[in-house]
Amino acid sequence: MRADMRSKITVLQLQAGYDPEGEPINDWQPVEGLTNLWASKEPLLGNEFFAAEQTQSKVEVKFRTYYVPGVTNEMRVQDSEGTYEILSAINVKNLNRELLMYCKKVK
Repeated sequence: MRADMRSKITVLQLQAGYDPEGEPINDWQPVEGLTNLWASKEPLLGNEFFAAEQTQSKVEVKFRTYYVPGVTNEMRVQDSEGTYEILSAINVKNLNRELLMYCKKVK
């Protein structure tokens, strides 16, 4: 574990289904194998915040973790402080070593 990775996160995915009465249910569930991942959580500051705002709306925080395949912007990240919508998931330099997730807090 890198020294700056002090937060544990869980990646969530929307699970659609039906309850016993046949009503649709949409619920966010942990993705198997993507729970208790060590990550660093960094607020976006200065130029980085401005650059992120050019392409994404209301990017608030960046999670940095080891690369895991299959994480998309249709998922969410949960940590001890709340749940965040993933606006962009980036495989840094396509080396499959590091994953950056630019997120905004879900209300």
